[in-house]
Amino acid sequence: MLMLPLILVMLWVFVLPKNELINSENAFPLFLFPAKYLLDYRIAIIVISMLLILIEAYMLNQIINFHGVIKEQTHLPSLIYVVMMSSLPEQLAMHPMIFANFFILLAFNAILHFYHANQAAIKAFDAGLFLGIAALFYWPSIFLFALLLTSLMVLRVFNWREWFGGFLGLILPFLFLSLSFYLTDSFNLESFERLAEPFYKVQFSAVYINTYIIVFSILLIIIISSIVRFVMDLNTYAKLKTRRYLQLVIWFLVFAALTYFISEKKTMIGLSFLAIPLSVLMANYFYTLKNQLIGELLFLVLLVAVIYNQVIHFN
Repeated sequence: MLMLPLILVMLWVFVLPKNELINSENAFPLFLFPAKYLLDYRIAIIVISMLLILIEAYMLNQIINFHGVIKEQTHLPSLIYVVMMSSLPEQLAMHPMIFANFFILLAFNAILHFYHANQAAIKAFDAGLFLGIAALFYWPSIFLFALLLTSLMVLRVFNWREWFGGFLGLILPFLFLSLSFYLTDSFNLESFERLAEPFYKVQFSAVYINTYIIVFSILLIIIISSIVRFVMDLNTYAKLKTRRYLQLVIWFLVFAALTYFISEKKTMIGLSFLAIPLSVLMANYFYTLKNQLIGELLFLVLLVAVIYNQVIHFN
């Protein structure tokens, strides 16, 4: 685990010559408000961004190990998460997904508690609340509410209180936002249209270079291999809980991918949405490989491709 900060620094060192260190695409008020006060503080922007990624990596690892999502205890999810959140040049900036992922992880943790809970209404409320807060940083996060509903169907017998708790938690942050607009006398048609605009105005704004193909090709190989391995090994997991949890991770990946396609601006930043479920699936794949040397070499190739891509981009 001590190598995580070193790998993070190694990947983020390329941000130093970068001019724009704040990316506010698809952002909502909880990101936009503090971001405007950090524009002139380059070191603070970099440190806060890296620190959040590191904290989230440790959080993800704790959640996965505590709930037994993977067969055995492992540090792989945190390692992969750091790489996935720093693998593309656009990600080397303070962007709303860095903040949103913190609350998405808290929501994911609450969802995993559904399995053993006698009454999950409070946990459903917590998960909805955290997703609502995440959406106030990065608005497409709201569509991960589908994961909460799917989890209630997969892990629970229908209970209207649990579903109501989830919906109540989700809308509560937006009610507080509306109240703050009202109290500051800024709740008008223009502000409402500005908030609603991402839901009906879609544009594509991503820049690709040839070296992206290398990174994406390696990632695609690992992702496909991870999904195939999961499907092949699904019935070999002794614990029903582990099978259910990994199925939820697949649903997490599906909803995160769909969310990317319906977001206002489809950029490389949006791919950070996939970092959490992919980190779990890829960690499961690497851990279950019979030949660990192959896994280590494959991960090393990915890391080298990411660094090479950053070097070419910033030179």
